Amino acid sequence: MNYRDTLEKIIAHGWTNFKRNSYLSIGTTGVMTLVLLLFAGLMSLNFISTKIVESLQDKVDISVYFKTDSTEEEVMLIKKDLENNSLVKNVSYISKDKALEDFKKLHAGDPLIQESLAELSENPLQPALNIKAVDPTKFGDIVTFLEGNKFRSFIDKINYYENEAVISRVQSITSGVRNWGLIISLLLALVAVMVTFNTIRLTIYNQRNEIEIMRLVGGSNWHIRAPYLIEGSLYGILAAVVTLVIFYPVIFLISPKLSILIPGISLMGYFFSNAIQFVLLLLIIGILLGMASSAIAIRRFLKI
Repeated sequence: MNYRDTLEKIIAHGWTNFKRNSYLSIGTTGVMTLVLLLFAGLMSLNFISTKIVESLQDKVDISVYFKTDSTEEEVMLIKKDLENNSLVKNVSYISKDKALEDFKKLHAGDPLIQESLAELSENPLQPALNIKAVDPTKFGDIVTFLEGNKFRSFIDKINYYENEAVISRVQSITSGVRNWGLIISLLLALVAVMVTFNTIRLTIYNQRNEIEIMRLVGGSNWHIRAPYLIEGSLYGILAAVVTLVIFYPVIFLISPKLSILIPGISLMGYFFSNAIQFVLLLLIIGILLGMASSAIAIRRFLKI
């Protein structure tokens, strides 16, 4: 019971310090809120870029075109070898007839092409295999495997499918933005620590007489120091709450527009389905920032 009473008094003292320095508290909370908002923004960017890259990667494959005189049995031999390769996710076979059918559907609205196809005496298209990799970075290894295959003589050409260059570009941009965002977040976190540090320092200075009295009446180091740690934690908790109040309405507004621009991506769905983890993460970061700042100030200015 005594321990509980002591803890309640420490928390109450910390809350009193927090309220007493109202203007400083607002400024400190504001800086911490900027840090947490930037962190939330980086999480959003990471989610969006990951989904874009996954979508593009799903469209990338290798197309292997065979000589027009190759038989289906010869194509199947290479298909079987590819299916036994651990780098290959799946292989689909497109026969000459299927390729012609798809070509006609693709150009159904072009009468000139349709007329040209009708005049052909035989199917000019080649049978092909479309190959998807387990890891898109391993396409080069799959091409090397095909180039060295014992049935290479059946193959006319090997093409990388569309979007490979786009994926590399998106990954590069995403990596750059993520790295710069992390640097800015760390700089803002440092500013937040410095601001909170100065706030706690001023609190300690303003309460120097109270601290001296507590020393004289036998107050323990824990009783004197703990309220300032509580005060720092309160800055972090309030900053996390303000961040949530700002962030969720913003993603609620922009998520539908983002879904129109990039189909299949629901920013709102992601943050609502992971709301508990997200809220806890913000609270933990906020509290750690506040307590770390307070601990530094206590260590430097509170001589007990």
